Amino acid sequence: QPVYSSISVRVKNPAQVQLVEDAIKKKGFGTFSILDASRGLQQVFKVLYAFLGIFGSLALIVSSIGIVNTLVMAILERRREIGIMKAIGASDSDVKKLFFAEAGAMGILGGVVGVALGWAIGQVINFGTNIWLKSQSFPPDHFWAVPWWLVAVAILFSLIVSLISGLYPAGRAARLDPVQALRYE
Repeated sequence: QPVYSSISVRVKNPAQVQLVEDAIKKKGFGTFSILDASRGLQQVFKVLYAFLGIFGSLALIVSSIGIVNTLVMAILERRREIGIMKAIGASDSDVKKLFFAEAGAMGILGGVVGVALGWAIGQVINFGTNIWLKSQSFPPDHFWAVPWWLVAVAILFSLIVSLISGLYPAGRAARLDPVQALRYE
């Protein structure tokens, strides 16, 4: 009498995979289906998304600190200018607006440069992938495509992060006492 270590079962309707798998398990046999493989793959992607989220958050924090640092250094280097502006009548809100404008410009520039670099990297990946696909006799495809709405959201997000990061430095510049600023320069 022959002994089999495994058998393959195919279903005509993919919606019945789970039902057939459950019926086989009820008879005391172990099973492995495409659904199990799919669940394992989903777990891998969940972990990957978590790591990407962590790295993205760290990049966001580091860039925010960089913006704050840049603006604080600009305040320290331009204390005299801020003091003169306030001495000749510039209000605190005028000084805040100036530093918010600088933060916004950094955000827009950073967003545009980031989108451009991302697009360029995507094109290189597409090019390399298509070379590999051709070598395997597959038709070329366009894997890394970004919708225009996502480009706009990325630039807007970078602007918002920059403006939020500019809150503290702008407030610090606005609170600068013109007499103190002019005295030490």
